[in-house]
Amino acid sequence: MYYKGENCKKTGIIGGTFNPIHTGHLILAENAYDSLKLSKVIFMPTGQSYLKDPAGILDGKKRLELINVSIEDNDHFISSDYEMKKPGNTYTCETLSELNLLYPDDELYFIIGEDSVYNIEIWKRPDIIFDNCVLIVAPRGHEPDAKLMGTIRGLEEKYQARICLLDTPDIDISSSMIRRRVSAGQSIKYYVTDKAEQLIKKYGYYRLSDQIIKE
Repeated sequence: MYYKGENCKKTGIIGGTFNPIHTGHLILAENAYDSLKLSKVIFMPTGQSYLKDPAGILDGKKRLELINVSIEDNDHFISSDYEMKKPGNTYTCETLSELNLLYPDDELYFIIGEDSVYNIEIWKRPDIIFDNCVLIVAPRGHEPDAKLMGTIRGLEEKYQARICLLDTPDIDISSSMIRRRVSAGQSIKYYVTDKAEQLIKKYGYYRLSDQIIKE
């Protein structure tokens, strides 16, 4: 069971392609920060994901810039290009292991949505993931159902995992939805922050049909 003690700082990590970051990500991270009394939340975009087709994924530096302008007014949100700088595929198990070595006084809280819980055992070395973090799960629709609770109990028993449920609003926004709206010439106001919207418009991100991929 992953536990570093009462005196450790509680650091949240939210990963993903962020293609692009949207208000749902921000609300999820803020709820985790507030509910779990985290010291900070790190937004860590993936470099090269082995689970997604790279076609249509915006360049990492551009995705990071969208993150930075979206979180710049929040002093407990920071971004990290840690995974982006690594060559080849990036794996959560490796990232969490390395972060624990780099930050021995931080207890890591890895924040994911409900859908990811059902797939986590196909990720590389889920045992290492659970050995290196507390998993924070945001259920759809606020309340966990029997399927989710059964999955969590199974993971806790199999991996001695620490898994916490997070009550957060169910924001029905996805990055793929935003890309489709941009491609169709529809408004994305309030789907992303104002500054992110301005960058997307200024540089013409996601206008091409080959950038609209299933997420």
